[in-house]
Amino acid sequence: MKYDDIRGILRYVPQFRGQTFIVLIDSGIIEHENMANVMLDLAVLHSLSIKLVVVFGARHQISELAQKRGLTLSNADATGVTDEATLEVALDAISRLTTDLMQQLTVVGLRAAVANAVAAHPAGVIRGRDLGSTGTIDRVDAQSLKLFIGDGMVPIIPPLGYEKQGRVLRVNSAATAVEVAIALGASKLLFVGPGAIEDATGTRIRQLSVDEAKALAAQTPDSADSLKLVQIRHAARACEGGVPRAHFLDGRTDDALLGELFSIEGVGTMIYADAYQQIRPARKSDIPGIIGLVRRAVDDEEIVARSRQEIRERLSDYNVLEVDGQLVGTVMVRHYPAEKLAEVGFLYIRRSHEGMGYGKKLVKFAEKRAREGGARILFALSTQAYNYFGNKLGFLPAQEDLLPADRLAKLQKSGRNSRLMARVL
Repeated sequence: MKYDDIRGILRYVPQFRGQTFIVLIDSGIIEHENMANVMLDLAVLHSLSIKLVVVFGARHQISELAQKRGLTLSNADATGVTDEATLEVALDAISRLTTDLMQQLTVVGLRAAVANAVAAHPAGVIRGRDLGSTGTIDRVDAQSLKLFIGDGMVPIIPPLGYEKQGRVLRVNSAATAVEVAIALGASKLLFVGPGAIEDATGTRIRQLSVDEAKALAAQTPDSADSLKLVQIRHAARACEGGVPRAHFLDGRTDDALLGELFSIEGVGTMIYADAYQQIRPARKSDIPGIIGLVRRAVDDEEIVARSRQEIRERLSDYNVLEVDGQLVGTVMVRHYPAEKLAEVGFLYIRRSHEGMGYGKKLVKFAEKRAREGGARILFALSTQAYNYFGNKLGFLPAQEDLLPADRLAKLQKSGRNSRLMARVL
């Protein structure tokens, strides 16, 4: 590990200390060989004074146990009918899993307690079907969970709900994790399971807004990804309910939890409801960060160097992109009101964040600023990024007589032979 990596991790520690994370462990990962590393990651988080609650699923183990007993399940994940035979198998499988998780947490030095904190009632008849012993969550006993946490314990919550009269009902683990997260005011909901969330090309999706997550979850699933889409829908609901961020992690990788939480790039998929990323006008306090951000691009002559004084004098022209509170991009918009023109320039994205669409977002922001300033044409001068402006952003080659006289004189004096690209707003 590099020293810069350690500094990056330490930056998050004060931010996370004292916060509550709900960790949903999918049944498909519990028996995987990397589960021991997931447990170690939980121990690390706990040592940093992060409050943890573990919720687990049991779909996989219930199905396996039913197969051993020669039983056909009425439903495997508490989203449909639960008949008496299925409930019996589910209770047996969940009991074994609870014991297994208690054992694994003990191995990594964590004290744990099983909590009957989920109050539920029978789901009843839905679309003409009586769902039997499938439950709908009424409330979560947040106070009892806080007592466990306050005593240094990690509450373990099985996918079961309890009716007031004592009847045990099956509840969906993702729905349970969401209700627990909302009830405890958690800052993060972590879904740890097998596999990642990917787009149609098989590329990991790094982040989704709540609206993007809901749109993805609304797609018609095939049998392979139906469970993941259900979980994405629940994650979006958690964010709408006040949980700032939900993360999907591939628990088969040994850096799943720590790699996602303690790096800007992450290793999973984050669904966010707060201002995780924002483009805003630059402030004086941003100037050192801007200069440090673009230093390599200036050295490579990708963009023209600006001194602190130059940026300070025209600070209103500069805008920055923040991701998770860190500066990762910049763009300049300079107005020429008399000619109804605006220039976009000084466009740069930190290399670790390239290929994530941030460049387009910055230029879209520049277009908005240009329109607000009365510009009818937005132009760019570039020596290396002209293909990007043309192919990705719809800019077209333009003649130099488009430029205001003072800007043309500055261009000719620079000797950079920049290409002029423009688009009508």
